[in-house]
Amino acid sequence: DLSAPMLARARESARQEKVANVEFEQADAQTHPLDPAAFDAAISRFGVMFFADPVAAFANIARALRPGGRLAFVCSAAAERNEWLQAMAALGAHLPTGGFGTPGGPGMFSLADSGRVREVLAAAGFTGIAVAGVEAYGTWGSGAEEVADFLLDSGPGRHLTGQVGPVDRERARADLVAVLRGHERDGAVRLRSAAWLVTAHRPG
Repeated sequence: DLSAPMLARARESARQEKVANVEFEQADAQTHPLDPAAFDAAISRFGVMFFADPVAAFANIARALRPGGRLAFVCSAAAERNEWLQAMAALGAHLPTGGFGTPGGPGMFSLADSGRVREVLAAAGFTGIAVAGVEAYGTWGSGAEEVADFLLDSGPGRHLTGQVGPVDRERARADLVAVLRGHERDGAVRLRSAAWLVTAHRPG
């Protein structure tokens, strides 16, 4: 992973769970010189959408897999199927949300188009590509204000609020709280998320 704090958390989790047969390395999977044909499988949970050159990145991963090795990852699906993003998009009166969540654009929705996923993986040398839609409701917090603060302090939230002044930030927060009130049920805010579960393999 690129993130040192996330790797530190992973190491601590492994220590707590007494998992000893694991290694953690800080690197960019797009360019890191992974050992060729050394791995049986590569997996990722919401990480592969941020490659600067996805074809080059997946080709690098493919080279690291043994013939017949498998790839599996989860990535964000269409923005309109993710209720947290729809809530954020409703802040267009105060934040520069134009283009945010556009399939194929840079960032977390770069692979939101299933056709694009297949195109990238095929160009990287993968075969047996399957893309399945997955949707689930998750509990994001105990109330609208808590969830609004969480969303605005997330990476996408900080990106948007960092482009405006404090007055617009406060107005955006108030509007976001109002939108999230509609998702409060039994002391919790539940939002639907949508993703692609993608599997493929390196030719044998």
